[in-house]
Amino acid sequence: MTETPTGYTNRKFSRRSFAAIALVASGASLLATTFLLGVSGASSGSTTISVYQNKSWGPTLTLKDGFTVYRLTKDSTNKSVCTGKCATIWLPVVLAPGQKAPVGVGVTGLGSFTRANGTKQVTFQGIPLYTFTKDKKAGEVSGNVKDTWGQWWSINPKSPHIAPKKSGGSGNTTTTTTAGGGVGY
Repeated sequence: MTETPTGYTNRKFSRRSFAAIALVASGASLLATTFLLGVSGASSGSTTISVYQNKSWGPTLTLKDGFTVYRLTKDSTNKSVCTGKCATIWLPVVLAPGQKAPVGVGVTGLGSFTRANGTKQVTFQGIPLYTFTKDKKAGEVSGNVKDTWGQWWSINPKSPHIAPKKSGGSGNTTTTTTAGGGVGY
Protein backbone atom coordinates (compact mmCIF):
# COMPACT_ATOMS: atom_id res chain seq x y z
CA MET A 1 0.00 0.00 0.00
CA THR A 2 1.32 3.43 -0.97
CA GLU A 3 1.29 6.19 1.53
CA THR A 4 -0.14 9.51 0.54
CA PRO A 5 1.22 12.67 2.04
CA THR A 6 -1.31 14.22 4.36
CA GLY A 7 -1.19 17.59 2.62
CA TYR A 8 -2.18 16.04 -0.75
CA THR A 9 -5.37 14.53 0.64
CA ASN A 10 -6.30 17.83 2.28
CA ARG A 11 -5.62 19.80 -0.93
CA LYS A 12 -7.77 17.37 -2.92
CA PHE A 13 -10.56 17.74 -0.38
CA SER A 14 -10.16 21.51 -0.36
CA ARG A 15 -10.40 21.80 -4.14
CA ARG A 16 -13.57 19.70 -4.22
CA SER A 17 -15.04 21.62 -1.30
CA PHE A 18 -14.19 24.92 -2.91
CA ALA A 19 -15.86 23.90 -6.19
CA ALA A 20 -18.99 22.73 -4.34
CA ILE A 21 -19.15 25.90 -2.24
CA ALA A 22 -18.70 28.08 -5.33
CA LEU A 23 -21.50 26.22 -7.12
CA VAL A 24 -23.86 26.53 -4.14
CA ALA A 25 -22.95 30.20 -3.66
CA SER A 26 -23.59 31.08 -7.31
CA GLY A 27 -26.94 29.28 -7.19
CA ALA A 28 -27.86 31.07 -3.97
CA SER A 29 -26.80 34.38 -5.50
CA LEU A 30 -29.00 33.78 -8.54
CA LEU A 31 -31.91 32.79 -6.31
CA ALA A 32 -31.41 35.86 -4.09
CA THR A 33 -31.22 38.17 -7.12
CA THR A 34 -34.42 36.71 -8.56
CA PHE A 35 -36.17 37.07 -5.20
CA LEU A 36 -35.00 40.66 -4.69
CA LEU A 37 -36.09 41.70 -8.19
CA GLY A 38 -39.54 40.33 -7.48
CA VAL A 39 -39.78 42.03 -4.09
CA SER A 40 -38.38 45.39 -5.26
CA GLY A 41 -40.95 45.71 -8.02
CA ALA A 42 -38.42 45.44 -10.82
CA SER A 43 -40.62 42.76 -12.28
CA SER A 44 -43.91 43.96 -13.68
CA GLY A 45 -46.63 44.20 -11.04
CA SER A 46 -50.25 43.36 -11.53
CA THR A 47 -52.26 45.44 -13.97
CA THR A 48 -54.66 47.56 -11.96
CA ILE A 49 -57.45 49.79 -13.26
CA SER A 50 -58.97 52.49 -11.06
CA VAL A 51 -61.27 55.49 -11.35
CA TYR A 52 -59.75 58.97 -11.16
CA GLN A 53 -61.81 62.13 -10.78
CA ASN A 54 -60.34 64.26 -13.58
CA LYS A 55 -60.95 68.03 -13.22
CA SER A 56 -61.90 68.47 -16.88
CA TRP A 57 -63.37 65.11 -17.85
CA GLY A 58 -64.98 63.80 -14.66
CA PRO A 59 -64.67 60.15 -13.59
CA THR A 60 -62.04 58.55 -15.84
CA LEU A 61 -60.53 55.06 -15.93
CA THR A 62 -56.78 55.04 -15.26
CA LEU A 63 -53.96 52.65 -14.56
CA LYS A 64 -52.80 52.44 -10.94
CA ASP A 65 -50.10 55.03 -11.70
CA GLY A 66 -52.79 57.54 -12.78
CA PHE A 67 -52.26 57.32 -16.55
CA THR A 68 -55.51 57.57 -18.53
CA VAL A 69 -56.85 54.57 -20.43
CA TYR A 70 -58.71 54.95 -23.72
CA ARG A 71 -60.98 53.05 -26.08
CA LEU A 72 -61.11 52.90 -29.86
CA THR A 73 -64.70 53.14 -31.07
CA LYS A 74 -63.97 50.75 -34.01
CA ASP A 75 -63.16 47.90 -31.61
CA SER A 76 -65.87 45.36 -30.92
CA THR A 77 -66.48 43.38 -27.74
CA ASN A 78 -63.29 41.57 -26.73
CA LYS A 79 -61.65 42.31 -30.12
CA SER A 80 -59.03 44.91 -30.98
CA VAL A 81 -58.47 46.32 -34.46
CA CYS A 82 -55.45 48.33 -33.26
CA THR A 83 -52.37 46.40 -34.46
CA GLY A 84 -49.04 47.22 -36.07
CA LYS A 85 -48.13 50.93 -35.93
CA CYS A 86 -51.40 51.70 -34.15
CA ALA A 87 -50.34 49.51 -31.20
CA THR A 88 -47.04 51.40 -30.91
CA ILE A 89 -48.85 54.72 -30.38
CA TRP A 90 -51.92 53.40 -28.59
CA LEU A 91 -50.41 50.80 -26.28
CA PRO A 92 -52.78 47.95 -25.42
CA VAL A 93 -53.19 47.58 -21.65
CA VAL A 94 -52.13 43.99 -21.01
CA LEU A 95 -52.00 41.68 -18.03
CA ALA A 96 -48.64 41.23 -16.34
CA PRO A 97 -46.94 37.88 -17.01
CA GLY A 98 -48.67 35.22 -14.93
CA GLN A 99 -51.56 37.49 -13.96
CA LYS A 100 -54.92 35.75 -14.42
CA ALA A 101 -57.26 38.77 -14.23
CA PRO A 102 -56.95 42.56 -13.97
CA VAL A 103 -57.32 44.17 -10.56
CA GLY A 104 -60.03 46.80 -10.17
CA VAL A 105 -59.93 49.55 -7.55
CA GLY A 106 -63.36 51.15 -7.40
CA VAL A 107 -64.29 49.58 -10.73
CA THR A 108 -65.91 46.27 -11.73
CA GLY A 109 -66.56 44.73 -15.14
CA LEU A 110 -62.90 44.14 -15.97
CA GLY A 111 -61.81 41.20 -18.09
CA SER A 112 -59.33 40.29 -20.80
CA PHE A 113 -58.99 38.55 -24.16
CA THR A 114 -56.04 37.10 -26.03
CA ARG A 115 -54.51 39.28 -28.77
CA ALA A 116 -53.00 37.77 -31.92
CA ASN A 117 -49.50 38.04 -30.36
CA GLY A 118 -50.60 35.98 -27.34
CA THR A 119 -50.78 38.80 -24.79
CA LYS A 120 -53.93 39.27 -22.72
CA GLN A 121 -55.45 42.70 -23.33
CA VAL A 122 -57.50 44.18 -20.49
CA THR A 123 -61.12 45.14 -21.12
CA PHE A 124 -63.80 47.14 -19.34
CA GLN A 125 -67.27 45.73 -20.06
CA GLY A 126 -65.68 44.00 -23.07
CA ILE A 127 -64.12 47.25 -24.38
CA PRO A 128 -60.37 46.85 -25.11
CA LEU A 129 -58.24 49.35 -23.15
CA TYR A 130 -55.20 51.34 -24.31
CA THR A 131 -52.84 54.05 -23.11
CA PHE A 132 -51.69 56.92 -25.33
CA THR A 133 -47.97 57.62 -25.79
CA LYS A 134 -48.59 61.39 -25.92
CA ASP A 135 -49.86 61.38 -22.32
CA LYS A 136 -46.70 62.27 -20.40
CA LYS A 137 -47.97 62.47 -16.82
CA ALA A 138 -50.62 61.01 -14.57
CA GLY A 139 -54.05 62.57 -15.00
CA GLU A 140 -53.32 63.90 -18.49
CA VAL A 141 -56.06 63.31 -21.10
CA SER A 142 -54.63 64.19 -24.51
CA GLY A 143 -56.04 61.19 -26.35
CA ASN A 144 -59.65 62.19 -26.96
CA VAL A 145 -58.88 62.45 -30.66
CA LYS A 146 -59.78 61.16 -34.09
CA ASP A 147 -56.82 59.87 -36.10
CA THR A 148 -55.93 57.39 -38.86
CA TRP A 149 -57.25 54.48 -36.81
CA GLY A 150 -60.51 56.08 -35.71
CA GLN A 151 -62.08 57.88 -32.76
CA TRP A 152 -60.45 57.51 -29.34
CA TRP A 153 -62.06 58.37 -26.00
CA SER A 154 -61.08 58.36 -22.39
CA ILE A 155 -63.61 56.25 -20.52
CA ASN A 156 -66.17 57.41 -17.99
CA PRO A 157 -67.05 54.14 -16.21
CA LYS A 158 -70.68 55.26 -15.81
CA SER A 159 -71.15 55.66 -19.57
CA PRO A 160 -68.32 53.93 -21.48
CA HIS A 161 -70.16 53.92 -24.84
CA ILE A 162 -70.68 57.69 -24.88
CA ALA A 163 -68.02 60.27 -25.75
CA PRO A 164 -66.80 61.96 -22.57
CA LYS A 165 -67.84 65.56 -22.02
CA LYS A 166 -65.32 68.14 -21.02
CA SER A 167 -66.59 70.55 -18.45
CA GLY A 168 -65.51 74.15 -18.74
CA GLY A 169 -66.46 77.82 -18.83
CA SER A 170 -69.74 77.64 -20.76
CA GLY A 171 -70.99 74.31 -19.45
CA ASN A 172 -70.44 70.74 -20.56
CA THR A 173 -69.35 70.21 -24.14
CA THR A 174 -67.96 67.28 -26.05
CA THR A 175 -64.45 68.02 -27.23
CA THR A 176 -62.92 66.03 -30.05
CA THR A 177 -59.57 66.86 -31.56
CA THR A 178 -58.45 65.61 -34.95
CA ALA A 179 -54.85 64.46 -34.81
CA GLY A 180 -53.50 65.01 -38.33
CA GLY A 181 -54.40 61.63 -39.78
CA GLY A 182 -51.70 59.87 -37.80
CA VAL A 183 -48.95 62.09 -39.23
CA GLY A 184 -46.59 63.54 -36.69
CA TYR A 185 -46.73 60.65 -34.26
